Amino acid sequence: MASDLTEEIVERARSGDPDAFAALFTAHDADVLRVCRRMLGSADAASDARGEVFLRARRALDGYDPERSFRSWLLAIASHHCIDQLRRGATEQRIFADVKSEPGDLPGSGPSPLAFLLVQERHGALDRAIEALPLKYRLPLVLRYFAESDYDSIAHSLGVTRNQVGTLLFRAKRILRNLLAEEDAVPPDGAAPGPSGAREAGNAGEEEGVG
Repeated sequence: MASDLTEEIVERARSGDPDAFAALFTAHDADVLRVCRRMLGSADAASDARGEVFLRARRALDGYDPERSFRSWLLAIASHHCIDQLRRGATEQRIFADVKSEPGDLPGSGPSPLAFLLVQERHGALDRAIEALPLKYRLPLVLRYFAESDYDSIAHSLGVTRNQVGTLLFRAKRILRNLLAEEDAVPPDGAAPGPSGAREAGNAGEEEGVG
């Protein structure tokens, strides 16, 4: 459920209070820009997209359900807009056509340092590594870890099956881990995160078997 303060600001924004919407913009601007940058792979494109996202959000405020996190609702609008942009640019055509699950794509059974890094976003190399991912791996990864989308939502957004989402995420994290290892951003496979990280990574690993 949205916090009382956020709900109050949203209600004021719904009634046409420009200061209230400006407050929502200020509170979530960085999150929206980050998701757009990671999905579109361009600072200029992300900046343009951010404005459109908030315009769409303003128009859609009447349909916002306060039982849902406002941040999650807003980031869903951002991710959908970015996917629309990619489709219009024909860069996503048949991009997921060759995604097939293979035995080697089975997820691991325990937490990983990479899962902790994705949740915490604490390392400067993360942005560079994500932008270096092929688009078909970057999109589901950003949707999952930064736009807070579940598997079913990702599958619907990208036009793939739920199993394909799992395969794409597994491969994306494998590539990302290798890229980050080159910059010593994560320990080698099998190394455990520190005590504070183990709890966060464990939560992600329990849900989807982070590799």
